[in-house]
Amino acid sequence: MRRLLVDFNTMQADPQERVILGEVGTPNGDRLVGFQPGERVVLDGGDLQVEGILVYDREHQVWYALPDWTTRQDLPVDTSADIAV
Repeated sequence: MRRLLVDFNTMQADPQERVILGEVGTPNGDRLVGFQPGERVVLDGGDLQVEGILVYDREHQVWYALPDWTTRQDLPVDTSADIAV
């Protein structure tokens, strides 16, 4: 399964609570060339990952991912580069 680095905060802008991946013709959207609607992927948000299904909105030419929250995994946060001030 392919992995996509995503920002889960984009879900707030979508009434269907999908992760917005990108619009065709933009750098993010154009990175999805070769992906297929319905394809299952891993959505990696840095501190959590979840499997999701790709959705393509032909009318608006935008790629989304519908997260499957039953597959959620919280990931350890690497603090080795943190500096205490």
